[in-house]
Amino acid sequence: MTSSPRAAATQYTYLTVTLGARAGSHFLLSDSQPNRIGRGTDNAIVLGDPLCSRVHAIISQNDGVWRVNDGDSRNGTFVNGQKIDDAVLGDGHYIRVGSTEFTFHQSTEPPTIATDEDPNVSQTLVKDVRVTGDDTSMMALAAIAAMRDSEQAHDLLLLYQLSIKLLGCGASNEVVTTALELLCERTGASIVGFLGVGDDGHLTPHTVLPERGGEQAPLSEALTRLVIQERRAVWTANQRTLPSSDKPQHYADALCVPLVNGAQVLGALHIYLQQGRFRQSQFDFAISLANILAVALARARHEESLEIDYQRLQQKSAGFDEMIGESQPMLELKDKIGRLGRTSGCVLVRGESGAGKELVARALHKNSTRADRPLLAVNCAAIPEHLMESHLFGHKAGAFTSAERDHVGLFQQAHLGTLFLDEVGELTLAGQAKLLRILEGYPFQPVGATSEVQVDVRVIAATNQDLNSYVREKKFREDLYYRLSVFELVIPPLRDRGRDLELLTNFFLEHFKRQHGRPSLELSPAARQKLLGYAWPGNVRQLRNVIDSAVVLASGRQIEPGDLGLRSTGDTQLSSLLIEDWERKLIREALARTSGNIPEAAKLLGIGRATLYRKLDEYGIERKG
Repeated sequence: MTSSPRAAATQYTYLTVTLGARAGSHFLLSDSQPNRIGRGTDNAIVLGDPLCSRVHAIISQNDGVWRVNDGDSRNGTFVNGQKIDDAVLGDGHYIRVGSTEFTFHQSTEPPTIATDEDPNVSQTLVKDVRVTGDDTSMMALAAIAAMRDSEQAHDLLLLYQLSIKLLGCGASNEVVTTALELLCERTGASIVGFLGVGDDGHLTPHTVLPERGGEQAPLSEALTRLVIQERRAVWTANQRTLPSSDKPQHYADALCVPLVNGAQVLGALHIYLQQGRFRQSQFDFAISLANILAVALARARHEESLEIDYQRLQQKSAGFDEMIGESQPMLELKDKIGRLGRTSGCVLVRGESGAGKELVARALHKNSTRADRPLLAVNCAAIPEHLMESHLFGHKAGAFTSAERDHVGLFQQAHLGTLFLDEVGELTLAGQAKLLRILEGYPFQPVGATSEVQVDVRVIAATNQDLNSYVREKKFREDLYYRLSVFELVIPPLRDRGRDLELLTNFFLEHFKRQHGRPSLELSPAARQKLLGYAWPGNVRQLRNVIDSAVVLASGRQIEPGDLGLRSTGDTQLSSLLIEDWERKLIREALARTSGNIPEAAKLLGIGRATLYRKLDEYGIERKG
């Protein structure tokens, strides 16, 4: 029976720097692809040597023969002191590239050196494991590096399966544990672990398998600092005892691989073997896995950070997580939202400022078939008129003075989702024309572009203005108005929502008590009565802000009327909801504006002169002139 090729002694081919800035370093050479040496960052061996060319020399293997070729360098490549264009290499030959000199080695033992920081740790420095290019390409390249034989093909399949599994991992802890379990299984390691780099730069043990493995073999901080500094994987050899352990714990071999994602070093993987030696294929597998893990871990942490930020925003935006209200007008509104959410047409939301128009838009989106796609909101009144088209429809670089780069507009960003246009009446006429074309299914051109863009966006518009009067004044296109108001929702003002005011008061009070750390704070009966008797011209938004401020400013254990900060809208007697009180105030205001001119005051009030004379007598208001 013939022996398996896998049973043959592993052959290590490597270069040792004998002269130059990195003297003593070793570089393993690949027998399956060219090993480039030079100043270029994409070389296998990168030298910061001004006498080197970008690609100075190339070492490769063919049919068991190792050769070195000069890469058309400026200063030439030398083998054993002779300038060469091409030469065969043998064990012990030395190669000079610029001011750096290497010795070529072939051995059944990996190269080892001792560190000044920890003489017990010997190591082999190998090729960079930095992640460059986009994440997907790096995953593929890291895995495809293993296609030399059937064992490596199996490794490629394992790495592919790992990539798929990591895509489904939501938490960073789960990402690390999943990768370590596969690494332990593939290498047969006694202990595997991940030592992370914290925000303060300190090293922290993150995960160790088996769970108590860190007690048997503490992960070496000295080794981790080395690989993080060099950004190169380390293969230790001839290890006697683990550094920093209370008792000498023997292990035969160890690997340490940094996790690098772009310019960020996330930490390092440690793989320890109590007996025997790791093989080159296991080392290659650990490097490939580390590259995949670095990308997955960075993404998982980013998603966790976004989720935390989202939760904080939700907590600060009290009342925007659900529609609170049990009054008849609100029950009717919720019913319409449920039915209109499933439609695809435009919806026009009308209501006073602060009544909750954006909340209604979010409820419509949540009840639609687009709920899993983006919902973007924009206040048209907050965009400068000259930037309105650019903001909504995008622009190309150079389209106008400040357009230094291309900008993707909100309509493209909301593709397949929903776009909420608050204060739609403030759109420019040019913007209205483009919006109409989009709603009719036509493409549009970004500002300064020559090609058109097609989008699929559901538009929800909102206004607190009378768009009919805007149409009459030619400030709003009539055809656009009819297109937007296919379905129309009217939000009742807070003063018309009955006991919803008390429900919202209790909701906001509990929310802001938690947010500001005042769980025992209560609302005094007098303060509650003042809140329930107020007219709330600013609607739900005003109520939320008043309670938020009161929770912060209250000095005692109760919120008193003086803590509420309610601004009077006129005479205190008009804080009631009696129509007669508001008519008196309006009539007096109209007479004041017209200096007592009855016909002009009647026009302002929208009533006839005879009606106004009758109201003056009814309310006992004195006429002037």
